[in-house]
Amino acid sequence: MRKFQDEVRSALLLYAIVPVVLITVICLLLAALYWQRNVAAHTEEEVRATGAIFTELTQDYEERAAAIAAGGLDGFHADGNGRSAAMERVYAQLNRYGSQLHFFLLDVERHVLFSTEQEVPPYLLPPSMHWGVLSRMERQEGSVAEFVPNGAQDWDYVVGQAVRYAPSTGDATSTIEGYVVFVLPARELGQHLQTGEKLHIVITDRAERAPFVTMPTLRDSAFQKIVPALDSRTGLVSVDGQHYYAASEVLDGGFTIYAFFPLGSRIAQFATGAAILLGVFLLMLPLIVVSVRRETCDKTQAVSEIVDAFRAVRHGDLQRRLVIRSDNEFEEIAAAYNRMAESLVRLMRENEEEARAGVISELRQLESQFNPHFLFNTLENIKFMTKLAPDDAVRMISALSTLLRYSIDNRVRQVTLAEDLCHLERYIEIQRLRFGARFSYREEMEEGAETCLVPKLFLQPVVENAIHYGADAEGNIEIVSRMTMEAEQLHIVIEDRGLGMDAETLHRLRTMMAEGENRSVHTGLYNIDRRIRLLYGVEYGVKISCPPSGGTRVEMVLPIRRSGGEENAACADCRG
Repeated sequence: MRKFQDEVRSALLLYAIVPVVLITVICLLLAALYWQRNVAAHTEEEVRATGAIFTELTQDYEERAAAIAAGGLDGFHADGNGRSAAMERVYAQLNRYGSQLHFFLLDVERHVLFSTEQEVPPYLLPPSMHWGVLSRMERQEGSVAEFVPNGAQDWDYVVGQAVRYAPSTGDATSTIEGYVVFVLPARELGQHLQTGEKLHIVITDRAERAPFVTMPTLRDSAFQKIVPALDSRTGLVSVDGQHYYAASEVLDGGFTIYAFFPLGSRIAQFATGAAILLGVFLLMLPLIVVSVRRETCDKTQAVSEIVDAFRAVRHGDLQRRLVIRSDNEFEEIAAAYNRMAESLVRLMRENEEEARAGVISELRQLESQFNPHFLFNTLENIKFMTKLAPDDAVRMISALSTLLRYSIDNRVRQVTLAEDLCHLERYIEIQRLRFGARFSYREEMEEGAETCLVPKLFLQPVVENAIHYGADAEGNIEIVSRMTMEAEQLHIVIEDRGLGMDAETLHRLRTMMAEGENRSVHTGLYNIDRRIRLLYGVEYGVKISCPPSGGTRVEMVLPIRRSGGEENAACADCRG
């Protein structure tokens, strides 16, 4: 138990340190809230919004390309009205939202049939070769969307599909007759994505190239160095000594969008604030501890003396006297303690003999309650056995006489476990004659337990209770007794395989033994528990439980005490 001085010191330290800790925690929570709302959540929201715009833009181009390709290229090879109709169909798709697009319509030889631009990107020009974006449109059904290099540093975002012609002769094989291509330069893509001034966007393709960046330092070579740090989709990265919070989202088509939020001086600000808080805390802590220690030592000296005196009383020392000159309430407490100690010594002397006589009287009363109980039951059994099996009745009478001699012998109150088991066997013999094959009893005893001292005649009432209440649904009675030693304690477990107790009965028995007062007609288990507590102390006694497997389990815990080799005369009677 801690001293009062420690309690006071702890309380003062608590009241002094808690405000500092609370301020620190509040600052950290505010910093975390700022980080979550203004950095993490903002960056993740921007990357989702940018991904949605990029996906919508791609789908729009794909829909327009599919609509134009569905009309075929026959109109562009015709004259007059046929060509005009084909041009109107293309213009209807190009001007659907009033936007200006970079559009190219090519024949199979990659000659331009129609375009919105005077200059054609080199990757769309002949000669026809089996590589490049147009070749991938030939090999893939539907649209193709990818970034294509246009020069040393520039990239174009290309969305398009091949125009296929299926002959009417029933041949399922289609032929390529041209290409529908939308081109969006990477420098114009940023205008569609509406990226903020502070936020930097990087789009990578399936080859993990970075064709679209809004920050020059994040070109392919620099970006590839930080990709491993982004495996978790979010996190802190460093580029050229600058720190960023990054978030990413994977889109269809193998594209991945990364958003980089520049932290700038924010990390330095957080670190400075944390260092200041830590410095204040470390500076105040020793000052608080020293001040509190000095004040509490002087103010709690009297309490320490009083506590030491009561601790001595707890260990049985009633001769110590307190001398306190504090001119306050502690001086009155010391005087009251001295009077109490003197009174306790006097009362203990006066009541010692009376208490000893009371315990002996209660023990004798508890012991005497066993005799009429099992005598009545056994005589009832003998009455019936004399009519049904006279020879068995004679054996029952012989066993009963041995039990009676053992129970009325008042010379000893404790016997060895072997002696009590010896006389318990007489009771078991009576029950075997009574129940026949329906009764089964066996013992398991650890070597050395037989010499332990136990209260006389304390196993028989427990076994009798198991016989009375432990029958199963078919009327069979199976009882097992186990005696083991553990941690200087003797554990005796007697359990049956019957139907067990209901929860209310089990609770009532436990409450009765815990309160030490029997208000019912059930005396067997209560008397055993009471005798053990009176003889050995309240830390020992009887424990009752009903295992899930069924039946009732009674465990008796006693201290291990040896007989010293002396044998009671009753044991000889039992063997005889």
